[in-house]
Amino acid sequence: MIIDKYNYFLFDIDRTIWDFDANASVAMCAVLDKFQLPIGNRELFLERYEVINHRLWDDYEAGRVTKEYLRRERFHQTFKNYYNIDNIELSERIGHEYLDFMALGKILMPGTREVLDAIMQKGGKMAIVSNGFKEVQYRKLKISEIEQYFSAVMVSEEVGVHKPHPAIFSKAMDSIGGTKRETLMVGDDFTNDIEGAQIFGIDQFYYNPKHIPCDGAPTYESDNLADLIK
Repeated sequence: MIIDKYNYFLFDIDRTIWDFDANASVAMCAVLDKFQLPIGNRELFLERYEVINHRLWDDYEAGRVTKEYLRRERFHQTFKNYYNIDNIELSERIGHEYLDFMALGKILMPGTREVLDAIMQKGGKMAIVSNGFKEVQYRKLKISEIEQYFSAVMVSEEVGVHKPHPAIFSKAMDSIGGTKRETLMVGDDFTNDIEGAQIFGIDQFYYNPKHIPCDGAPTYESDNLADLIK
């Protein structure tokens, strides 16, 4: 098993162990039901929202915008650009409600609990390394009942840098007493998780269920998280 080679493990949250897409879909439907906005086709709305959300997340991780701006503007710009709804106050309210609903999500990525159980049973230590919002990430772990697996949680806004900056990997590894030789990073984002870990100097497991092409060469790559324990 891959995990037999390591004693310390760093995990990303969203789309790695916590099913962001499934939970986000449920949360978005709950928000749209609550506010009853005239958006028509919901799938089209989600496609438009995701384009804007992705661009703003890139800006946030690069330090060009604040998280408050991101939370508001991903809705404000979607409503304004596509539905002629120009209401900043409404967008702020929806932004907060969406995160509240999102934090209630319990759907995990396939194989998550089996992998975490196996690492715990072998005596491995685990830490979270996330660029997500702190007020949501901690609740995700608690409500989905996986917080007990992790000895430390490193969220970028608390650390002061975002992945792929090596400092956040260093703090996470140090928090569980790891060494570079014994530590494995597990994540789905090639730039933030895998290249970040490569720069820091630890091995990587690129969880790639969508088979997204990458230019680098991760230590391991699989579309199945459970390959960590096979």
